[in-house]
This record gives sequence, C-alpha cells and structure tokens, in this order.
Amino acid sequence: MYPARSSGLFRLTRRALGLRVMGGAMVAVAGPVTAPAQTAPDPDLRDAALRGLALAMHRGDPVAAAAARAAMERLAATDPEGALLARLYCALDVRPSTFYRVDMPPASADDLALLHRAIGASQPVFFAYTDLSDQPSQRSVLPLALVHPPQGVKLLAWCTERQGYRQFFVRAMHDLATCSGSFVDQRLTLLQGLVEKEGA
Repeated sequence: MYPARSSGLFRLTRRALGLRVMGGAMVAVAGPVTAPAQTAPDPDLRDAALRGLALAMHRGDPVAAAAARAAMERLAATDPEGALLARLYCALDVRPSTFYRVDMPPASADDLALLHRAIGASQPVFFAYTDLSDQPSQRSVLPLALVHPPQGVKLLAWCTERQGYRQFFVRAMHDLATCSGSFVDQRLTLLQGLVEKEGA
C-alpha cells in the first residue's frame, strides 16, 4: 500500500527520479567530487601581509589594533612561523635602534635581494662587518628576518661566531655571500628564541 499523495514524502516525479539516478551514475563514473588542491601561499605576498598586520598595531586605532591581535592569535594555530614573524615585525620594524650613524650609506639593493633569498631558503650567509664603533669582523650567520627601523634595514640572525642572536645593519655588510647547507629544520626554533629574546 502506497502512502497518500498529500503526505508530501514521496512526491518524486519521474523526471526528478531520473535525475537522481543519473546523478548517482555520474558520481559512480566520475568518482567523488573533491576540493581543488591548495597551493602554497606566495612568500612575498605573505610577508607583505605580515608586515601590514604588524603596522596595524601602531596606527592609533584601538579597533584595528584589537583586530590585528586577534589575527595574530589565529595565525599561531595555522601558521606558527608567520605568527612569530608578525610579532618580530611589530616589535622591531617600528622601534628605533639605540645607535644611529648618519654617515653610513643606505643598504645595497643587491645585498637586500641576496638576504631575502637566503631567508626564504633558510640558507646561511657570510659577510664582513664594521660595527658602530668601527670594529671590523667576519660573520657566518643564519639569517632569520629583515626589519626596517628608521635608522636603516637590519638583519636579525643567529651568529655562529658569537653563538647568539645579533642584529646587523645591512649597509655595514661587505662581501656578502651565501654558504652551502640549510637550517630549515632549525628555523622555527630559532625564531621562537628570537621572539623571546626581543620580548616581542
């Protein structure tokens, strides 16, 4: 005995039933529908977004600052490295450095390009360096981030000679070159240590 037509439970017309059967057949032939594969984010776009997020904390707008803080908290779950970088940018991109020398030239565009590539590839770099007291040295470092205080672009790095975190004005580097090897497995741990050191 079929249920009454007025119940509304079995109001499938022949056409609707046919479409359902056809749909099932198509899924059986074509396989289940899957979401398109996610591609890795563009590293330059990601970095620009992180720097913009950090700057939002310094705009004098408490609503924007609160939204930026909430976004950084969400990043910690989905992109831990991005969250650490945003905190470093927030603390160091806008904070003036203690010492400033106006007689030094600006950072070389070629050196900056090399450092951006080395940071992206987690590749060690070597350079000669003249500090603010005019003392020369040679450094092998693991480059972690570039920040942009008003006094000039700085590299934040783990210095293998000093076995500690150091900041270097890019304009005071000479004979900059990449070295063989990779520290990709150490990068996140090094960034965490740097954030703690800077109180970021």
